[in-house]
Amino acid sequence: MPMNKTQLSAAINTFGLVTAASVALLLSACASNSGQTIGSLQKVDIKIQETHIDGSLEKALASYQKYLQETPETALTPEAIRRIADLKIKQAHRAEEGILPSSTETRILSEEDVAAANQLASKKAVAARAELDAPEVAGVASSATASEAALDSVANIQDESQSDFESRASGAVDLSGMQSGADVTVPGDNADALLAANAREAIALYKKLLVQYPLYERNDQVMYQLSRAYEETGEIEEAVAILRQLVAKYPASRHLDEAYFRLGEYYFTRKKYLDAEESYGRVIDMGEVSSFYELAMYKRGWALFKQDMYEMALDDFVRMLDYKVAQGYDFEQQTNETERKHIEDTFRVISLSFSYLGGAESIVDYFTRKGARDYESYVYSHLGEYYLDKRRYQDAAESYNAFVERNPLHKVAPDFSIRVIEIYQKGGFPRLVLDAKKAFANTYALDAQYWTVFDIQEYATVVEFLQTNLIDLASHYHAAYQNVKTTDQEFAKKRSENYLEAIHWYRRYLGSFADKPKAPEINYQLAGLMLENKDFLNAAVEYERTAYQYSAHSENKNASEAGYAAVFAYREHLKNDLANGSTAQKTGVQKEIIRSSLTFAETFPQHDKAPQILLGAVDDLYKLKSFPETIQNGRLLLEKFPAADREIRRSAWLLVAHASFDTELYADAEAGYRQALGLTAADAKDRGDLVDNLAGAIYQQGDQARKAEDHLAAAEHFLRIRNAAPGASILATAEYDAAASLIQLENWTRAADVLKAFRNNHPQHELQKEVTKKLAVVYQESGQLLLAAAEFERIERESEDEDVRREALTQAADLYSAAKSYDKALAALNRYVKLFPRPMEPALETRQKIADIYQNSGNQKAYFNTLDDMVRLEARGGDERNDRTRYLAGNAALKLAEPKFESFAEIALVAPLEQNLNTKRARMKAATSAFTALIDYQVADVTAAATFYLGEIYLHFSRALKDSERPTNLDAMELEDYELALEEQIYPFEERAISVHEKNIDLMAAGIYNNWVAKSIDQLAGLMPARYERPEDVGNIVMTIVPVPKVAEEAAAGEPVVEEPAPEHAAPEQPQESESTTPAVIAENATEEEQG
Repeated sequence: MPMNKTQLSAAINTFGLVTAASVALLLSACASNSGQTIGSLQKVDIKIQETHIDGSLEKALASYQKYLQETPETALTPEAIRRIADLKIKQAHRAEEGILPSSTETRILSEEDVAAANQLASKKAVAARAELDAPEVAGVASSATASEAALDSVANIQDESQSDFESRASGAVDLSGMQSGADVTVPGDNADALLAANAREAIALYKKLLVQYPLYERNDQVMYQLSRAYEETGEIEEAVAILRQLVAKYPASRHLDEAYFRLGEYYFTRKKYLDAEESYGRVIDMGEVSSFYELAMYKRGWALFKQDMYEMALDDFVRMLDYKVAQGYDFEQQTNETERKHIEDTFRVISLSFSYLGGAESIVDYFTRKGARDYESYVYSHLGEYYLDKRRYQDAAESYNAFVERNPLHKVAPDFSIRVIEIYQKGGFPRLVLDAKKAFANTYALDAQYWTVFDIQEYATVVEFLQTNLIDLASHYHAAYQNVKTTDQEFAKKRSENYLEAIHWYRRYLGSFADKPKAPEINYQLAGLMLENKDFLNAAVEYERTAYQYSAHSENKNASEAGYAAVFAYREHLKNDLANGSTAQKTGVQKEIIRSSLTFAETFPQHDKAPQILLGAVDDLYKLKSFPETIQNGRLLLEKFPAADREIRRSAWLLVAHASFDTELYADAEAGYRQALGLTAADAKDRGDLVDNLAGAIYQQGDQARKAEDHLAAAEHFLRIRNAAPGASILATAEYDAAASLIQLENWTRAADVLKAFRNNHPQHELQKEVTKKLAVVYQESGQLLLAAAEFERIERESEDEDVRREALTQAADLYSAAKSYDKALAALNRYVKLFPRPMEPALETRQKIADIYQNSGNQKAYFNTLDDMVRLEARGGDERNDRTRYLAGNAALKLAEPKFESFAEIALVAPLEQNLNTKRARMKAATSAFTALIDYQVADVTAAATFYLGEIYLHFSRALKDSERPTNLDAMELEDYELALEEQIYPFEERAISVHEKNIDLMAAGIYNNWVAKSIDQLAGLMPARYERPEDVGNIVMTIVPVPKVAEEAAAGEPVVEEPAPEHAAPEQPQESESTTPAVIAENATEEEQG
């Protein structure tokens, strides 16, 4: 900061001795600062300048000195003395101002000079770093609005502390510019020394003049100059004393105003603010005629400010500004920087005063009481900037807001509203920034009331800020939408609110500035937000708008990307929003996707996604079953984008092939699939699927031939799949169907070859079982019974269906039997009964077949063992027993019983008679028991057979007795008695035989007639020919064929027994000879037999 002479004098007085060289160094160091003190205002804009004449000052001084030497004392002597003193002072001023030519000699600085210079340099470096370290940070997406330079109506306060400001702005005024004088050139280059020397010479001359010429009419001027000379030498107190004498002695002096002003400056610098106030007041009282009038108001305002009399200070500052306005001063002028700076300082001290009085509200109160001023906006602005400098952000914003609220239609209202936003940004109040921006956007919207008063064309900065502001608001809410944490309890609510706000501001921008360069980008962001919020349909619409409705814009860098995104959004809408929609809804959106995709591919063919998008349209056409259009656009893609990605071309061929397949153009489909296969890597994951598709196209050609009953052509198509599409999943089916077609042609040999190849090529295929069946049929039809049987056995092993397995083993056994391979037949049958003991009925059937084979082969032991197994298993059958099982088991039991009859019959009653009789009787009992048990099966044939055999047992026994060997030691009488006794034993058995055979006759009444019944009839005809020559009678059903005595029947609780009635006249038991007791023994045995 430059130091004027008054300050220099005060510094000398305060700090003691300071060399003139030090003063010169300080003045030189400050010379680079273009800012001047308030006193320099008086010489600004003055165009008339004194012409410097080399040597003129020295010549004038020499002339006056010569005049005094050569001329006696006259009335002009005082004037000459005064002029010499004035020239001395002026000569010193010329040296101080640097007019003197510099010397080539090197100047040696003192240690104090160096330290002072270093300190000043250090301060300057720090200041420079501060400016670089604190650049104004632009807001996100609103860097233009963050620039303060764009707001001319906002106060521009330098980076200066309040204390520095008060010191500078209230410092002593440099009055050197208030005096006039001719420039002179004096020799030498030590301006400080010259100043001090000349001033002292001048003081001596002035004092001499006052002493010698007390009545000199211009002594007031002499005293004025003397005071200045004292200031030049640093003798401030002497200078002030002279000024006091001057104002007291010469109240009408033309230097009175300056004298009072200088006194005020003296008092002010010594903080005698009340005295300073009075001195400045004297100048003010002189009115506008004084050239110090404006400065006096300014400095008295400062004097009052320093006394904390802020409203009185404001009165002086406002009075000064009113004076400037009356003089025609333009507050917006930029040409006179010094005066502009002075006005800025005034507004700044006014803002300080209002800050101490309560801030913006005090401004409102003051001008309400004192009257409004046109320059009030500057006051509010400076107060706001003052608060901002103090980081009192809300007070700063309130200062601007207070003005806008009172003057909503003022020309600076938009700038102030912008500044409020900037202040909140600097203060880090995001919520307040947001509210302020929203208020700004509403207040200064293009259709707002403000623009009915002002021409919007003259507010380019405001309109630009409005654009940026709308973008900022949209971007803020967009970012807020994205940044809501999922853990927030109000996650959904906050996202929804931020989303709606962002959409609102995006649309506000586009509604107002659709013709601006940023419109496509903003529209793109709007669509992106909608997409992010999964509002897919609206996102698609906005993306299309971005892509295709900004053709008039010179730059729309997002057009092609927007076109691509529109297609994507449509697809997301279909996939997510219409997942459960109706078919009609889905179809409508699919058609929109196709339209948008085709438009994109046509409009942006150079876009790297164009082939992919067109492929998507082709795919959608296929899904909508628009097969001809699928083929058409698929081939168009292949023609239009021959260099497209390999996968895209492959997919296009696939869709063409699919559509051809679905339109039954199977040959075209086959060609398309071959092209696709050619574009598919050998290790591609889906190569197998593609091979399947190719195989399917060929298969369908075979199927068409098969439906046309061209089985040979069908077989050829099916069989060529192996070479055309190796590994196809349908290959096995095709070869199976080829065999089927060959079977249709009864080409057994080739069919067998195909089926055998199938078995080898597809060992794990599910059709293996069917192949086995077909092979079995083929072998059977071709007479290869053993091979056919083997296939049926294979069927049994391969099948998991027990019914099929049982049937297969049965068929295999039958074929083996037909081929007379009984061992294999037995193996198959035995495997059957081992694997399938249940159900019982088929198992018994199979055992019957086994028994038959054993019987036919003469293996009686195995035969009877099998029959025995049948009887045993059937008896344990439980609920599985039925008529068929009883029939099979009954017949088996019959076969098992017949050998017992034969065993019984083969025993002849010969000697040793008793032994044979006992043996025969035992075997009779076993046979009777076996045949009696057969009746439980309730099988007509078996019952008839059992009845027949029982009758035969009794008949045979009676005849055996009759034919038995007679004892050889009997005489005639004894023999006769023996015969009579024997007859008595024979008769009951014969009767019983007749009775039992008659039971078979009774079966006829139940509708049963078979070979056994016929045999019984034959036997009865022989035994009772007279009786059984008649037709048969139908009687009741016989429950038992064995006569049962009443007593035995009661004792046995109704159990059937074969019993012979005991003789009514049994002889009492008497001792007899052995020969005579034989018939009795037979009878006894018979009785025991009857009793079971």
